This record gives sequence, C-alpha cells and structure tokens, in this order.
Amino acid sequence: MIESEYSNFMMKNLSLSFGLAVLISSASFAQNHSRPVPCATNEVMESEFLKHPELRQAYLEQQSMLERDARNNPANGFSREEKKIIPVVFHVVHDCGTENISKAQIEDQIEILNQDFARNSPRFPQTPACHAAVAADCQIEFRLATKDEFGNCTDGIVRIPSKKTYEANNDNGVKDISRWNPYKYLNVWVVNSIGTVQSTGGEVLGYAQFPLGGLLSTDGIVVRHDCVGSIGTAITGAFGPRVGSTLTHEIGHWLGLRHIWGDADCGSDGIDDTPAAFGPNYGICWDDFPYSGNAECTEDPTCGEMFMNYMDYSDDQCMSMFTNGQKAVMRTTLETVRASVCSPENLLATGTRDEDVQNPITCAPISNFCSNRSMICEGASVTFESAEYNADNASKSWSFPGGTPETSTSASPSVTYAQSGTYSVSLTTSNATGSNTITRSNIVNVTADSAPSGTYLETFEDATTFNSRFLVFNNDGSSAKWEQCGFAGWYSSSSVRMNNFNNTATEIDELVTTSFNPSSVPNPVFLFRLAGAERGGEPDEQLRVLFSTNCGQTWGNPRIINFSDMNTAGLFTNEFVPTSAAQWRTFAFPLTSLATQDNVRAKFEFTAGSGDRANHIYIDDINVGNSLGTFEPADLIALSLYPNPAQNQTQIFFETQKPESVTIRVFNTLGAEVLSPLSTNVSAGAQQFNLDASSLSSGLYTVTVEIDGTKAFRKFVKQ
Repeated sequence: MIESEYSNFMMKNLSLSFGLAVLISSASFAQNHSRPVPCATNEVMESEFLKHPELRQAYLEQQSMLERDARNNPANGFSREEKKIIPVVFHVVHDCGTENISKAQIEDQIEILNQDFARNSPRFPQTPACHAAVAADCQIEFRLATKDEFGNCTDGIVRIPSKKTYEANNDNGVKDISRWNPYKYLNVWVVNSIGTVQSTGGEVLGYAQFPLGGLLSTDGIVVRHDCVGSIGTAITGAFGPRVGSTLTHEIGHWLGLRHIWGDADCGSDGIDDTPAAFGPNYGICWDDFPYSGNAECTEDPTCGEMFMNYMDYSDDQCMSMFTNGQKAVMRTTLETVRASVCSPENLLATGTRDEDVQNPITCAPISNFCSNRSMICEGASVTFESAEYNADNASKSWSFPGGTPETSTSASPSVTYAQSGTYSVSLTTSNATGSNTITRSNIVNVTADSAPSGTYLETFEDATTFNSRFLVFNNDGSSAKWEQCGFAGWYSSSSVRMNNFNNTATEIDELVTTSFNPSSVPNPVFLFRLAGAERGGEPDEQLRVLFSTNCGQTWGNPRIINFSDMNTAGLFTNEFVPTSAAQWRTFAFPLTSLATQDNVRAKFEFTAGSGDRANHIYIDDINVGNSLGTFEPADLIALSLYPNPAQNQTQIFFETQKPESVTIRVFNTLGAEVLSPLSTNVSAGAQQFNLDASSLSSGLYTVTVEIDGTKAFRKFVKQ
C-alpha cells in the first residue's frame, strides 16, 4: 500500500481572515462539528434516474402502489403472522484500516436490526404512549447467509482490500468489486467514507436503493463502518452514540419507506399513521417531547412529531419504532418486488432456514493479506497483515522469497529485504475444514538508497524496458492505467499515456519514475511535457505530482494540476491522440526542498473525474536539470489551486525556499480587488491555504501570491 497523503510531510496550515471570506486551516475543518447527513438515498436515486430515465416511471408506479396498499389495507400482513426472513451478505471494502470491521461488530448489527424491526429496541420503553400505540412488530428478521451464490459455505461476510472504500458511491465502482445476486441477498457494502454524486450539505453516513429505484447491479445499501452496530468502530461522537440505527433507516428505504417528512416542508411520506413533519429532526430526543418543528404543520400538539421513527434523522439513541402503516409498506414490498429474497426456496439456497441456524457449519478460510507499503529501500522492512475471512482462528503460513525471514506463521510478520528487486508473497490459511492460498507477484519493490548524480531524462523510447524502469499501480486491474505509448509523443513518437477514455470515477492510477539525484544540479527543476483533451462537459480530473526521498515509502511535496491546465488540445469526442507540438504544454516544478537529496523518485497520481468528460492524458520528456528555459513565477513556486473550478472553497498551494513575507490577493476580471489582502510570514517549505470563496459571485478570478517582491498568479473559476 503506497502512502500518499499530505500527512507524510510537514504542511503548514494557517488560520487567517481574508476579508469577507476566510482562509481557514485543515485543522479547523477537523474540529468542525457540523451535523452529518445520515442518508443520501434520494440524491443517489436522482443521479441514477439522470443516467437511466426509464427507471423513474417504474419507481413512481411501485411507490404509489406501496403507499396505496398501506392506506387501503393497513392490516396487511397482520392476518399472516409468518415471519419474513431476509438473507444478508456484508461486503467489507477496506484499505487494511479500521474500516475492516470485525465479525462480532457485524453480528452485533444483525442483532440490533432484529430488535428494531421486532419493536424490541432497548429504547422502545421511552417511546411516548401516543406514538407507541401505532408501533409495529414488523415480523421481519435478518440472517447472515451461510451459502453463497454457488452453494459454497460462507459466514455471510466478504472482505475485499480496495481503495474504493474511500468516497464510495455508485459511480466509483465499489459495488462492482463484490456483489451477490440481489434477487437472493440483501447486499450491504461497508466502507470507510461515502461520496455522493450530488451535494448533500454534509458528511454522509449511508444510502440505500429503493425497490425499482435503480439497476440490479447497484441494488443494496452502502454504509460507513463506524455506523455499523454498537461496538468496535461504531463511535460516540458530538451527537451521541451510534447504536446501529443508520442501517435500520437504510433498510427501511430498501423496503420502500420514504423519509417521514416526505422530503418536503411539512410533507407526507404517504402513510397515514406517521404524522406530518416540518422537516428532518436533528438532535431532537426524549426530553423534547412533545416536539413541533412548526406549529402550523403539527397535527396533534399533545403528541407532536414522531421524531423517534427510524425514518427520521434523529440521533441513534432517540430512535425506537416503525408504525403499522410502515410495516404494511415493507411487507407489501416483500410480497411483490422483493418476494424472491424471502421465498422458502431462497432460504434453502442461502442457508438461512431455521434448521440452518440451529445446525451451523464451519467454513474453510479464504486467504487475503495487506501490507503497510509496497516500495522500500534496500535493508528496509515491510509489515504484512493477514486479512483472511470466512472462518475464525485460521492458522497462517507465509512465504517471503528473498526476504528475511523467508517464512512465518505470525498474523502480522515484518520482513526485511536486503537486495534490490521485485518480490512475491504467498499466504496459506487453514482450519479443520480446509485451506486456501493466495500469491501476489511483484508486490514488494526494493531499490538502492541512492541514485547516480547528474541530470535525468526520460523519453519513453524503449518500450521493452518500460516495465522495469517504471512502476505502474493500477488498483482496479482495468485497462484504464498508465501505459507506454509508441504512436504519439513530444520528443518523438513515444510517450506514456494515462488511458482515461473509459475510466471509473474517482479511480486513482499511479506512475512512479526511477530514482534520480539532483544534488549536483544547481537550482534543480523537475520538468515534463503534457498533452490532454476533454470529451465534453466540465471534467474534474486531477493530476498530483509527488516526490519521495526514501524509495517510495512515503510521499510529499505535492504539486496539483487541475484538468483546466491539463486540457491542452480542447474537445475531442473520439480518443485523443496528440499530433502537433502545439498540443503539448510544459510543466516545471522547482526542487528547492529536495536539492540536497541523492535519492528522489517522482510519482504521477491521476484521479479520474465523475462521468465521461475527459480524454486521454499523455506525458513525455521527463527531465531534471537547471538550464531548462525560462519559467513563469507561478511555476517556480509551484503555485496551484484545487479544486478549480470551485464552488465555495478552493485550496492554494505553493512552496517557499526560505522564511518569507507573503501577501495573497484575489481580483476579478476588471482588476478590482474583491477580498481584503492577506499578509503573513511563513517558514520555508510547502504552504497550504484554504480560501473561502462563498461570498464571491460566479465568474473568473485571479489569485496572486507576492513573495519578496515577485508576484505569481493563477486563475480560478467560482461556479
């Protein structure tokens, strides 16, 4: 695993006033106690409808039928008291971090679900009598599957190491890397963080897919790991303990329930026994009863709003019930559009019958592992961690050819590599039922801790040695990756191409150079040529250039290039191939802070944008030297802004060679200064400022940074 976050180097974060806007530090964001948005189900659904308009009518007809049934047959299911059982599979998508939650935490969540849907929550006794009168035992039970799609033994949990755990949503492909048949299972994806397509105004905890509210390939629920259950990583934060109600809420959507306020001011969810609500209730709890968000909206002032309903936005410890009408909707869903999932035939196929629960079997483990890094210098170590699943307490047998030790039975061994080269690793996990082996080739990359001094030049002419000279990290294993290109270039007819024509949103692909030594080069500069094009819309791709001085163990000194600067050739609806020197742009970054280092590697980290808006990107003529031409002041201090275009905030990055006095100003297209200037002192190194642009009108602006009498500028667009 490559470590490539800003935390790998000393970044200066300053908290400063900038006129009506405010320059605030990253630290102040971390301390921001703005209330999270529990659910992004509606936002994600609308995004899916934009991509697949034919789905909207089917969803609306289904929703109308469910709500009509709840009104006309409020006792639906009451005459048939048989329990509906839903087989569940948890897909834990992790980056070997805390999001790889324990089996015990998942089992705790299953227990909580069964309490919540059975009107048996520990919090139910606190429910006011007027609301408790319509509370329902939904007669729905959730069970972890014990058979997978092919009839193999499973504990109902799949674990997949992937960076798609970050900012996960329908567009970043998190559901494609592990998905079971939605006609047979409720798919739950557990992730580190959630990124929605449309802004929800805050941090998102989970989202679901309504019946017929999307494609089968996206059916299920995505939830953050710290909102699963009440133990493990489930946290107690500024808004009280999380006790598993996020998933209860999302399953309500999956079974056809809308938010209790109908997603409108003083709206209705279409169910008669849930009173009208003025809007989502944040932070309202038992001591607030009876609570009215708006007196004109309250139907019964003595009872107030039903803030304790699982389909509101109250904190977990303040939720306790579904109503009889909501039960009718969910039962109708399980008898119509989701009937297959709880059918007797499916319970047999998924191993979730009563007799399966009463006679559990032990599965053979499925091997997997993580590592704390994939690049090291000679003599350094890599720590591996077993991440097998499907069985508890499996034995481990590691093989590390070329490492010390060469074998291990530890769950988390540390291995030292003395010689340069690429090395493979194998892990076999075993129990009384069986064993399983995984081998990953070329997973450890070891290089010398110094490089030859002098200038550095790479023109990508030799395709036969490209893979031995460069490292390509292609996290999803797709064809969208960095690759040697023999038919287009700036220097001649060759370059390296980021194949981005059919990439996945937010996918990160990395290209790492060989080592170079700038210590003998006066005032060294890192230079490369880039050609790129768009396909349409407003591409939001990003390229970060980072540097390492320890053979790629850690990365820092990021230079950020927005797509507006990568778009050197304009609009190409077909696959872009540069055909003239005019379609290339030169980028140059000073290596001031690295000038004394004898072992530097550069990494091009490309992040795909949302939607098919950008085209291929080409890079050529990577070189290090001091006589590379004349550069703009903005290039010499590596001035960049991200995001650009921006909505309410953009970050300003630049680098100083020594302690300096810095002045930052913002101007409009008429040259008028629109914010009060900022003057401050900074130490040497990389600088970062966050510019709050919320007070600015939409349009084009210029940010200037003045250092020791020299002015550098970059333009940015406020959307």
